[in-house]
Amino acid sequence: MRPNEKTDWFFIVSLVLLVILGLINMYSASGSQKSLFTHQLVFVAIGIIVFLGAANFPLRLLEETAPFLYVFSLILLILTIFFGSGPAGRWLQIGPLNLQASEIAKFTLIVLSSRWLPALKRESITGGVSLFLFTSGILVVLTMLQPDLGTASSMLMLLFGMIYWAGFGFSWIFLFLSPIFAALSSIKFTSWIGFVVVLCWILYRSAAKPRKWVFFLVLTSVIAAATPAAWGLLRPYQQARLTTFLNPEADPYGAGWNVIQSSVAIGSGGIIGQGFLKGSQNELAFLPARHTDFVFSVWAEEWGFLGSLFLLSLYGILIWRILLGAKRSINPFNSMLGAGTAFFLMIHVIVNTGMTLGMMPVTGLPLPLITYGGSHLITEMLLLGFSYNTIRNWRSY
Repeated sequence: MRPNEKTDWFFIVSLVLLVILGLINMYSASGSQKSLFTHQLVFVAIGIIVFLGAANFPLRLLEETAPFLYVFSLILLILTIFFGSGPAGRWLQIGPLNLQASEIAKFTLIVLSSRWLPALKRESITGGVSLFLFTSGILVVLTMLQPDLGTASSMLMLLFGMIYWAGFGFSWIFLFLSPIFAALSSIKFTSWIGFVVVLCWILYRSAAKPRKWVFFLVLTSVIAAATPAAWGLLRPYQQARLTTFLNPEADPYGAGWNVIQSSVAIGSGGIIGQGFLKGSQNELAFLPARHTDFVFSVWAEEWGFLGSLFLLSLYGILIWRILLGAKRSINPFNSMLGAGTAFFLMIHVIVNTGMTLGMMPVTGLPLPLITYGGSHLITEMLLLGFSYNTIRNWRSY
């Protein structure tokens, strides 16, 4: 299958620059542990090979493999729950490899949604839509049980972004999101009543059948009743992350330390930054997890506001080109796949930078192409390869 267009230099240049800047930042963030930088070089080399392979892979074949990918992801997630290793038990060790099953689950969710969503009959909430939500929800729940609440939350955001791209209207988006709204509104009785009123209005406007009324009212009521008890099911560090997000100064030398030091690092960068290898928070090791969760803080401290703006602009260009290719594609699966990749990047960039600024809870989501690690980097390059495949072959079925 020959490409329909010439090379998309906006896509390629922004991707290459992000990979190079990621390596530069990793060299600085690794400090005295230069083996981290060496490992990242290996991950990037593998990622480039994966990207080139995906960019030339038949997308129709990828669509056909969605059920097999789903089963494979379920097996990996279940094995990780029982045999996971690493600090939080989220990695599955297979020989010399440490595999993060949740990254594969995110990729699977995008492929599965790309195949399933365009064919759904929106009139039947108890039919195809319910089966889709149940099937994809299993991936989310198993990811949450790793335990990996941050990745599970990002998968939900990704799922609803793809539902929006598939063409579901506001009423359907609200109904899809109603379990989350029910959980959030359960904090106060008045907010719960307000949510129920809006839900009933949406059901009335959409001329819902009685069984749909029963389905949503019962489902959201059960979720609202169970939400307060669910707090006790969270791990102590997960509770600490949420409470720290609301008030990091409450425990400045404990759970709030990371966010406070990150804010100091970003603020000390000023307009033009302190310079490469000259960031005091990074070099003096005040900044924790500087090669993983807070890698953006290292960049902002050394390159300042202008450097951060440049980095975020590269992400913006990449997302723009992917969405443009997805919009132009005449193949529903290809379009959904591209959109899913764009939402994937958008969610990770917003959440990661937001948590370094104290605007979001610390979730552990990586900054694409920048954060240290093999599983997520290879997954990102795989998705980007398929997206570039879509851009180059947007006329193809």
